Amino acid sequence: MRNPPMDPRFFSQNRKNLVTKLDANSLALVFSAEPAIRNGDQLHPWRQDSNFFYLTGLEQPGLKLLLIPEKGNSHQEILFIPKRDPKREQWEGAKLSIEVASQRSGIKKVMLLEDFEAYFFKAQEYKEQLFTEINPIFPRQPITENHRFLAELGLRLPGLQVKKLAPFLVPLRARKQKPELEQLKKSLTIIDQGLRRVAQFIEPGVLEYQVEAELSHHYLFNGCPRLGFETIVAGGANACTLHYIENDQPLKDRDLVLVDTGAEYGMYSGDVTRVFPVNGKFTDRQRHCYEAVLEVNKTFIRKLRANLSWQELAQEAGKIQGEVYKRYGLIEDSKDYLKVGYHRIGHSLGLDVHDVQIQDWPLRPGAVITVEPGLYLPEEGIGIRIEDDVLLTETGAEVLSASIPKEVAAIEDLMRRT
Repeated sequence: MRNPPMDPRFFSQNRKNLVTKLDANSLALVFSAEPAIRNGDQLHPWRQDSNFFYLTGLEQPGLKLLLIPEKGNSHQEILFIPKRDPKREQWEGAKLSIEVASQRSGIKKVMLLEDFEAYFFKAQEYKEQLFTEINPIFPRQPITENHRFLAELGLRLPGLQVKKLAPFLVPLRARKQKPELEQLKKSLTIIDQGLRRVAQFIEPGVLEYQVEAELSHHYLFNGCPRLGFETIVAGGANACTLHYIENDQPLKDRDLVLVDTGAEYGMYSGDVTRVFPVNGKFTDRQRHCYEAVLEVNKTFIRKLRANLSWQELAQEAGKIQGEVYKRYGLIEDSKDYLKVGYHRIGHSLGLDVHDVQIQDWPLRPGAVITVEPGLYLPEEGIGIRIEDDVLLTETGAEVLSASIPKEVAAIEDLMRRT
């Protein structure tokens, strides 16, 4: 574990908040993430399921959390962990003991995984509903053991209704608490330092993946166990591909380069995009386009307030983009902003980079979102996106990424070599 563990009281309170939303005739089951084969005997890098971490703080596969509401606002919570195998630990390192799992999660009752099925079948005997949540099986993705277990429940326990936990978890996870904001701010501090570093590194002839490597080195060196997502380093027209990750082209003189990056710290990652002139100086046309996007970014942030839904935010952002891009001569009709803007204004941010959200639910104070207007002119080789991370408050918004330069003069000054 590269980052200090969070206070177990945070996870205990999250479990309590969830259980209070459940009826006494139900129970909830949450699974840890399972390992996935990459090729041969090699696994993809493993990361804990975000819901499971939110409720336990534990980072190990093969775990199960059972929550059993009871009458009178009380509940049982039982964590199941695999039995430790000394021979396997010689290869993979120490696994959770019952004592450590209890200490880190705040769960007093920890049992071995081999006892789970017997305990579960007894616990559900007088329950009518099981609330659970695992990642949906998208086309061509492999079915996991957890999917099979839930499928078999329909055969073994036809009277038990299996329902989604998301309607209860999403509102809880959407509002970021102080410990979560602390993790996000640490991530953003590291991202800030990384972007300042690559601003000094970028010049004509440097390869996109070399910029990516500089960022990856900085993040890992400063304690981030992984990237928040695959880094986008897109020079020239490559920036008009929104999720461009090939990163294999040389940066050209008089081009722009778009860098969209995240560094995960304690399971939370910031998500920031900045655009740099490869030779350190914006051309007049690049500056004109950049200033248009920057005006949208700053105007939208000034108007941000809590208790609006994503649908309402998208409508407001569309009005701003249409008005600004028309005034700058980038479109003729304000309704055509998506022809050059391509995407909506942003997304929720938290344990997942594209964090849990429901389009027509209001965003309450405590929500963290990205604000990332874009402008894409592939025929001119110009792709610009300016992305900040913003906390919604009772009175407006706080830009968590405010320290990362985004004004034209500040970027050019940052790239100037002494």
